[in-house]
Amino acid sequence: MTTWALNLFDRLHLGHHVMIDRLVEMPNPVAAVTSGELVGQGLELQSLIQPLEVRVERLKEYLIESKLNDIVEVRGITLNEELLPIKKDVTFLMYEGPCCTEIQSGALDIRKQKLGVDDAIEFLKPVRANDGDKIASARIRNGQIDRQGNKLRGTSEPPRLLKFEGRTGLKAPKGDVYDTKDGPPEKRVVERIEKESPEIVIAVGDVTVDTVLEEGYTPQVMIIDGITKRGPYEKEFKAEYEYFIYNPAAVIYPEAWSTIDTAIHHSKPTLVTVDGEEDLLGFPAVLLAPEDSVILYGQPDVGIVWVPVTPENKILARELLEQMPIIQ
Repeated sequence: MTTWALNLFDRLHLGHHVMIDRLVEMPNPVAAVTSGELVGQGLELQSLIQPLEVRVERLKEYLIESKLNDIVEVRGITLNEELLPIKKDVTFLMYEGPCCTEIQSGALDIRKQKLGVDDAIEFLKPVRANDGDKIASARIRNGQIDRQGNKLRGTSEPPRLLKFEGRTGLKAPKGDVYDTKDGPPEKRVVERIEKESPEIVIAVGDVTVDTVLEEGYTPQVMIIDGITKRGPYEKEFKAEYEYFIYNPAAVIYPEAWSTIDTAIHHSKPTLVTVDGEEDLLGFPAVLLAPEDSVILYGQPDVGIVWVPVTPENKILARELLEQMPIIQ
């Protein structure tokens, strides 16, 4: 007997952890990351589901961290026929939902017709978020909850894409530049913060966050992605509240809007770690932060840019944002 857990494993969350905990108790466990034919149609924000290779990699990373990688095999499957080589009866672990229905009427029916097997299905009880509704990847994609099931502030902002030809103009700083040639920029930035006492300080970028922290100041919101111009940034950051979001390069997804808004409203320092890139997340920060706040971000090979949150900068940010097409 073999056990297969079938799931999208999109935005690896608490419900997936529970599924893996059950899977390791079963014989010959396989975690199958579904895509293609095995995905239900019409899922909410379906175009924002992580690519299959990302979902497989994140699941493998979780299994390594949990010391389960020698127990659970991970496979990515996109075609119903990929389940046919399993000639013996299988127990399939699933959460009930659109994808489950698709799999039952597709892959499992095909297995029964062609192989005559008598597969079993074990439906797991849904894991509940702290608002009482179930934890689901779609709810994370649209910014309702985080991966632990904590309720976020939500957003009505649609996902947007920055086309290649528009990138140069959007990268231009819209504030005061503190250049490294004039001395350590973080020192002068922190001195200005202490003098002006902005409403909220939001630091974007690993180097900016790190150097400001080293200077003895902790921004209320810190947004990092573990990457710099020179490659991976090997530094572990901690905060009172921590979130992990998926936001690829050149896009702004609803979960980013909602998480940043939630972080701004926390009373204690909050860390937002981005799986992808944080380059465009200054736009939500400017639009969501109260006036008299400040956004700090790094300009490679130059220094730190101080962007004041003013009515003028909010209007400019919205105008630039509206130039980015909505992802359908």
